[in-house]
Amino acid sequence: MNKIIIALSYAFCWGVGVTLTKIALSEITATTLLTIQLLSSVLFLATVCYLKERQFPFSWQRLKQGFAGIFEPALAYMFGIFGVKMTTVSNATLIASTEVILTIIFAAAFLGEKLTRAKFLLAGISFVGVSLLMLKDAQGASHSSLIGDSLVLLGTLFAVIYVLFSKRQIETANPLQLTISQQTVGLITTVLCFSVLSILSPSYEVNAANISPQFWLLAVGSGIMQYALAFLLYLVALQNLPVSHAAFYLSLIPVFGVASAVVIIGEQPNLAQWVGGGLVVVSSYYANRLKPTQA
Repeated sequence: MNKIIIALSYAFCWGVGVTLTKIALSEITATTLLTIQLLSSVLFLATVCYLKERQFPFSWQRLKQGFAGIFEPALAYMFGIFGVKMTTVSNATLIASTEVILTIIFAAAFLGEKLTRAKFLLAGISFVGVSLLMLKDAQGASHSSLIGDSLVLLGTLFAVIYVLFSKRQIETANPLQLTISQQTVGLITTVLCFSVLSILSPSYEVNAANISPQFWLLAVGSGIMQYALAFLLYLVALQNLPVSHAAFYLSLIPVFGVASAVVIIGEQPNLAQWVGGGLVVVSSYYANRLKPTQA
């Protein structure tokens, strides 16, 4: 499969998954939703593995290779959830969009990928594009928090750490096996953390009672799309793309998010959002045209 199609596919899955998650959060608490989504992802991937290999992928040896799942989806998404609750959605999205710049820097420092002006320029254009995409939300925001912003930034850093570890592993690992291992470790970590937090405060309890059937389907479907498919496609892409190159496609997540919101819930983007989406698409396009020596 063409590497560009794969890259666009994981951005699409994450973008649409974000919109579905926003809808699901109207009835399901964040901690419960994240747990259901991760569990759905693990069960889906385990089923695929069983159909392909005729055995379940839960051996200790396989679970050990999934240690990066502690960073993402576990810590990255948990910190992100708590951060969003304490700040604005626009702030959280803008901070998370710095993942492109952070990934470029960390890939140069730890993976030896070349650091170029072209990358920083395209990353800057991408950041401006995301800023314009979120301008509508920012204008309606009523509060933000330094603690909340800091939690989102920590979550973003955990996501970058996950990518660095995964890039090294995917050079020799099977993408499907690595994804199920990481997701399983992420689920275990998430459940353990929420269990401890629920002792400190009942607001962190995972409670799936009284969830309507349609929201159950929404939670399960968004989990499969946003975690199982998106992470699997991302790891497949990392087999053939430099980390810094693959990161540019992450900027397309808000574009697909806004587009899916238009289709699914009827949101109407303003001119600034159209311009912002265009800038993100342009930066991703030219990032794809970077020569191997520049990537």
